[in-house]
Amino acid sequence: MVTLAITAGTGAATTGTAAADTSGETVVVSPGARFVPRATRVLNAGETGFLTAQEGDDRLRWTDYATGAATVLADRLPKPLEYDPEEGRPRGDWPTGFGHGSDTVAVYAQSPSPHVTLQQRAGGGATTTVPVPDGQSYVETYGTTVITRTGTQQATTGLHLLRTEAGEVTDQRLEGLPEGWNLTVSEGDARSAVVRGILWEGTTMKNGWWLVDLAGGQVTALAANAHRVTLGKDTLLQVGPGDGTGDVAEVFDRNDLSAAPRVLDVDNFPGDAMRLVGDALIGVQAANPGNNQYRGQPLYRLGADGNTGEELLAAATTELSWAPDGSVLVAGAETVTDRGPLDWGYYRFTAAADGTLTRKRVADIEDMPAQPAGIALGSGILTTADDSDIFQPHTYIGSYRSTWLKTSGRPDEIRTTVDGLTSGRDADCGWLDASYCVTMFASGDGFHGRKEGTEQGSTMLFRNGDPKWGPTVTTGLMSPELVDLSGRFGVVNEASGGSQVIGEFRSPDSGTVLEKRPQGAAALWGNTFWSSAPNSSTVSSKTLPAGTAGTSFTTLNKCVPSELQTVGRWVYWECRDNANWLQGAGVYDRQTGRSTTAPNAKVLLGDGYFVAHTEGAGLTLFDLHNGLPAGGTYTDLPQRALVSAADLSENTVRRSGWTVDRFGGHVAYTGDDRRVRIVPTSIPASPLSVIDAKAPVTSLDLRAAAPSWAGTWWLSKPAASWQLTVQNKASGQVVRTVSGAEARGTVAAAWDGKDAAGRLVANGAYTWTLSAKPADGQGAALAQSGSVKVTGGATATRDFVGDDGFGDLLAFTSAGVADFRGGTGDGTGTVHAKVSGSGWTGANSVTAAVPFDDVSGDRCNDVLVRVTSGELRAYKPSCGGALKPTTPFTKVGLGWNIYDVLTSPGDLTGDGRSDVIARETSTGYLYLYESTGAGVFKARVKIGSGWKGYLLAGAGDLNGDGKGDLLARDTAGVLWRYAGTGTGALAARVKVGSGWQVYNSLVGVGDASGDGKADLLARDTAGVLWAYRGDGKGAFASRTSVGAGWQMYSRLS
Repeated sequence: MVTLAITAGTGAATTGTAAADTSGETVVVSPGARFVPRATRVLNAGETGFLTAQEGDDRLRWTDYATGAATVLADRLPKPLEYDPEEGRPRGDWPTGFGHGSDTVAVYAQSPSPHVTLQQRAGGGATTTVPVPDGQSYVETYGTTVITRTGTQQATTGLHLLRTEAGEVTDQRLEGLPEGWNLTVSEGDARSAVVRGILWEGTTMKNGWWLVDLAGGQVTALAANAHRVTLGKDTLLQVGPGDGTGDVAEVFDRNDLSAAPRVLDVDNFPGDAMRLVGDALIGVQAANPGNNQYRGQPLYRLGADGNTGEELLAAATTELSWAPDGSVLVAGAETVTDRGPLDWGYYRFTAAADGTLTRKRVADIEDMPAQPAGIALGSGILTTADDSDIFQPHTYIGSYRSTWLKTSGRPDEIRTTVDGLTSGRDADCGWLDASYCVTMFASGDGFHGRKEGTEQGSTMLFRNGDPKWGPTVTTGLMSPELVDLSGRFGVVNEASGGSQVIGEFRSPDSGTVLEKRPQGAAALWGNTFWSSAPNSSTVSSKTLPAGTAGTSFTTLNKCVPSELQTVGRWVYWECRDNANWLQGAGVYDRQTGRSTTAPNAKVLLGDGYFVAHTEGAGLTLFDLHNGLPAGGTYTDLPQRALVSAADLSENTVRRSGWTVDRFGGHVAYTGDDRRVRIVPTSIPASPLSVIDAKAPVTSLDLRAAAPSWAGTWWLSKPAASWQLTVQNKASGQVVRTVSGAEARGTVAAAWDGKDAAGRLVANGAYTWTLSAKPADGQGAALAQSGSVKVTGGATATRDFVGDDGFGDLLAFTSAGVADFRGGTGDGTGTVHAKVSGSGWTGANSVTAAVPFDDVSGDRCNDVLVRVTSGELRAYKPSCGGALKPTTPFTKVGLGWNIYDVLTSPGDLTGDGRSDVIARETSTGYLYLYESTGAGVFKARVKIGSGWKGYLLAGAGDLNGDGKGDLLARDTAGVLWRYAGTGTGALAARVKVGSGWQVYNSLVGVGDASGDGKADLLARDTAGVLWAYRGDGKGAFASRTSVGAGWQMYSRLS
């Protein structure tokens, strides 16, 4: 026995978590949780707590049993623990040697000379330093006893016990162990240690087990044929072959190994790892990666029949660590789901006096961040393909995850969704043979695709926030590969280098091939397609889907492009030969027609910049937004380091490990800590613009089965809000406003032909204006406009011809022909077009006619006609159809020949329906017939007397107050306006003008001029028809001649 000097000191402990990221405006995106739980290792299970290490971390933590609180030790591991979830095992050796079986934590160090420092729990108290003698190497510490060896592990010549006694260290060599064997100490506590030995003699393996008493150093041989030996508080469990074909477990009393053991049949018990907790045997099988079991299997208690009994945990690791009091620690989860992370934690099982087991969750285990395998960013929507949600690497490596970022100011997270499943590894992952790699594209309008996103020969997109497949284009190509994507259009190449397809993806799940062409460099920005022909240095553009030719340019050194990218005014090209040697690269400015070179790097083009990645140099940003340098070389461009090489993860393939948002400006990359970071570029984005559009229809028939006016506009960057305004072109009245909040990539607006109150708008021409405000606040608001003709809607006043919203004239000849003369809407108030119906003779001779509202509900204006018998009828001609005696009608009533004037001023009562005014011949009284709809009127109401001698004309709304008005010319030729009050009465008259005695007919024709205001037609005694355009204030503009010869009509209505 050798005595060595020891030293004492005070250790330090630290607590807390990693510091928060405060690196400028860079945003760290919250990662998803890996499907496979974070790997952990219990390094020492003591009396009051336990020491752990975890995957991805170099820190050591002491966790208290009672509170679950963890304290970080001052000492750290040489490097973070690494774990291979696909193989289900650690990468490299996992740490050992931190002590077992007590609250004493052992920390081994080689400097300044090999020694072991013993401290209590996380430190902070007295420490003991135990030097490791020359010629010996450290093995492990149990309690306060340090075990060392001489020789190597494969050929051990001896094991030694180093104990501290009275300030000194004693060194005892263990006797009774074989020399030259591979000896390992498999486990132990403060009392004993289990040694396993293996010796190969040719192809024969000799096996041995020994129990070492740490107090005295006695060595006791155990059964040599045992498969495993584990300790409990007062027991030793030995599992090995029984007398039959299966295994048995023998439970020995640690205090009397010579006593007969208790024998348990474990042949059918699924236990790659077993432990005794009191008298109960618990066991768990190892994860089985080959069967898609990557995150632990159930932990069971041995049943009375030798099979699995009570399930203790739904999933657990095979590391069953026992504490000095006989309890067992294991990492696991109480429930298991097919998708998503598990609620992983440390559990402690303790035996009660009645044999039952108590389970206590001691502490949570942090989720392991999912590893992004692909990354895309478009319009502020980040998409990653990572190993969260599921992990079946032969089919699915994980899921797509969508994160919406703020589009103004700092790009912080708003919300995240877990979407559809993702699989495999794309072909251009380069040298990343050990990594999963998904090359991803963002459409900018809420979809994403991947280079090899194929299923049964189709190329598909996925909608952000949706687990289902999105639009799909069946290309007919062998091994199709997505080359570029912008909005609804995509470019797909045949992997073998054959053909290229331009496809249109159509929501929700369809698509079409627009063109199949020889394969060449190609790129998309909205509906602009840039490409070069094989063996040509000319790059040309055209507009999709029509294929209209656009501008073109030639590469600087006339090299043939192998790659193109485009954003707004910029086009990037790269030329590489068959050996992948760079022959040239550059950027073309469509606005100025100038070009500059670009570096030999992997480049992604953004809005006003490009980012280059070169090995060892990280990501470098080159600023284009102020234009290209006069010298034409990229070295003259403003540039700055965006991300250092050290900050990038191993997976630095563009569109897999880093990308740019060409629809908004930011750069995203995956760091070596598995977190995705968003780096604002500080380059001002271009003004908000429309880069593609599905134009709305220019005519809308509201009689259609499902009438709708709809348009879709693809945006160059996100909009904070948008608004669609629909106005009556003639009146300027806004009939409908549709608005929306934030729009990323697209604005889709629709109008059903109704006003804000839900009523069909009147027939006629309408203008629409779409406006959108840029979310980033940079540049002017977007404005788009157009027009649409509405037919089949509510009838415009006196519109009978053309469904055009213009007022028409109804005229009868003495031969019994009824002509509708259509208003032109040309600003003059004139009428021209004619639709004729004959037969108005004999009993059908017309004595009065009143163009009226739609009383039949067919959205066509109707006509009140009085025939010679005095019967008043409501005729219902079809829209645009002629008025004939055979036209369907309903009888209003008899006895209407007592009136010498029938006219309709419009709505006099304020109920929205036109009414009729009648003057009684014998008395000159004026009566109101209020309409109730469907050609029925209420009983007449006298509204005036003394109206003999007036030429009357119902004029519609002349003053813009929404109420019908009446015009009356007296015998002196003065024209008066009687404004409706909305109560059925007429207001005091207002003089319009004098000299009107030259006219023998006045007709309030409605809006014939197309300005939204009621007009007037007047025929003079010479047969000339004049148009008076209303000003909407009760007066008229100077007259315009419609033409002569109108005396051919005996009646104008």
